[in-house]
Amino acid sequence: MVRQVRNNKEAMCLIISTNQVVTPYPVYPLGAAYIVGALKDQGHQAHHFDMLADGGLAGLDGFLAGKKFHLVGVSIRNLDSVDSADPKGYLGDVIETVECVRKKLDTVVVLGGPAFSIMPADLMDLLQADYGVAGEGEGLLPWLASELAAGRRPEKKIFTSTPEKGGWRPSDLSSSTARYYTNHGGMLNVQTKRGCPYGCSYCSYPTIEGRKIRYRDPHEVADEVIRLQRHSGAQYIFFTDSFFNDPDGKFLKVAEALIQKKNTLPWCAFFRPHKITTDELRLLKRAGLAAMELGTDAATDETLEGIQKKFRFDDVLQVHERIIKEDIPCAHFIMFGGPNENETTLHRGLKNIEKLTNSVVFSFIGIRILPGTGIFDRAVADAVIDIDEPLLAPKFYYSPEISREKIEQSVQLSFDGRMDRIYPCHEFDDRIAMLHKMGHVGPLWDLILRKGRR
Repeated sequence: MVRQVRNNKEAMCLIISTNQVVTPYPVYPLGAAYIVGALKDQGHQAHHFDMLADGGLAGLDGFLAGKKFHLVGVSIRNLDSVDSADPKGYLGDVIETVECVRKKLDTVVVLGGPAFSIMPADLMDLLQADYGVAGEGEGLLPWLASELAAGRRPEKKIFTSTPEKGGWRPSDLSSSTARYYTNHGGMLNVQTKRGCPYGCSYCSYPTIEGRKIRYRDPHEVADEVIRLQRHSGAQYIFFTDSFFNDPDGKFLKVAEALIQKKNTLPWCAFFRPHKITTDELRLLKRAGLAAMELGTDAATDETLEGIQKKFRFDDVLQVHERIIKEDIPCAHFIMFGGPNENETTLHRGLKNIEKLTNSVVFSFIGIRILPGTGIFDRAVADAVIDIDEPLLAPKFYYSPEISREKIEQSVQLSFDGRMDRIYPCHEFDDRIAMLHKMGHVGPLWDLILRKGRR
């Protein structure tokens, strides 16, 4: 059960978005927006500081001067880049943020965010925080704020939320924060659902959001899209669901609501490449769908089975062909080197990718190992890691049946000279940043396809 605020004691709260990553583009801190909205909805005063939009450590140091807060929530979006070709860790920025808060304020520090929800105990130890909230914080954090404002300090240190059945709280971020993101790529984010019922072995979404899908009212989604365009200057929307096309077909209700509201904003989302029909694609296009990112994830039936995708590569091809016929730009994200990968599957997988015509393919090698996932269990079983091995620093699963070097050489040779086949992916980031500076909006990989058509 989500704890409710037990009194009307008002707390002064600050939520800090610690993410400072701008590649491939800055990502609007939607989770922090929901938390700020929930705190205000329960009668608290809540402020937001974005390390990207508000000037980093120097800006935070100045912002904190002379202020007092009952709690400071520190939102941690990512542990690292999850890319073996460019394995950057992000926790150093978080450590500096917490140190700045401790230096300037006598306050309670509460950790949260997606990365914290994956490894709460490890991050509590690393950052020496007072409390942590794993999972959704809209219910727990206002309760904790009231407790602290009333002078009560819970003995428990880490709280884990039960996924809520109720509706979303209103999001709330300053216009200056939104403006930063609209000036750096034009995109703002909206969420239509939470939870993921699929058991893909590498994925942490079930840990963060739960395994049961909870849907937001489609008309609320459409209203938020319209509001972000009219009042926040959004030029493009990215729906941040773990996957957009849910098996119950509720995503079609979102599309219908967007059409009813006469949406004119282009949008993109992440799709599961399975059982999407032509009629559904046409409806989505009418609603503003401008591009699709596909979680294909592997390129052969054996490697798809190895990461427990529960569809076959022929299913991917069927969906792909329908997308191309409807002239929708699409990108596939594919990992090599996962469970069941060997020289035979590698060779066949690269051949299969050639069938994904008129699309962009982003390739990764190895799979980031996270606790609580199937890939963790497989990595222990295959002696890739020890069961008690620390995982705050990035570690990757590579199939014992083939060397990483062989995979990388083969992928690079297959992709050589092609703008629409991208490995390593971080080398694409500079092009995206340049195009955003030129005024282009959106994810921008679709420009590769447009250029190819011209």
